[in-house]
Amino acid sequence: MKKISQIIFVLLAAVMLAGCAGGNGVAEQGDSVQIAKDGSVTGTLVDVLDQSYYNSDELKTMIETEVAEANTTLGTEAVTLDDYECDSAGNVKVKVKYADSNAYTAFNGGTFYCGDAVTAKDTYGLKGNFLDVKDGKITTDDAVVSEDTKVVVLSENVNIIVPGKIVAITDNVEIIGKKSASVSLKSEERSEEHTSEL
Repeated sequence: MKKISQIIFVLLAAVMLAGCAGGNGVAEQGDSVQIAKDGSVTGTLVDVLDQSYYNSDELKTMIETEVAEANTTLGTEAVTLDDYECDSAGNVKVKVKYADSNAYTAFNGGTFYCGDAVTAKDTYGLKGNFLDVKDGKITTDDAVVSEDTKVVVLSENVNIIVPGKIVAITDNVEIIGKKSASVSLKSEERSEEHTSEL
């Protein structure tokens, strides 16, 4: 089994969402990243333990060690192992909480940003055509990027759950619910910076 940081966060996609409305969408299956209104992040990994490499206790200890090392590097308790479950069949579910997107990036590597769309456009170059979720029409980045719009930039194939209503997407995102989506990059896109907007 790979290190948890390699399993969870591997690809680059950007997700655009509206401001912080109440309630949460929930994606029940697969790996997920959930962003709270306060900017904290919960990453959930669902996997099957390859018991020829690790037993459950060794895996949990490895994750706890990685969390402790990250907090030492950050100089604060910004990363916590929130939950660890492993059944007799080796099905593993791990929840790690992060104080913010910076802690998430420090622990997992790759790219993760959650903030205003204007900063994201300047930093990541959100360019191209986007599908408006409400009417299904193609729109441009100029139509969806504003100071009131929030963006999540992440490096993985994962279900994403956000505190606001999703307003626009690119072709590597599938809507699951009003506040949840599944990001899925093709293998040839994994080595490129690619953006997807919600």
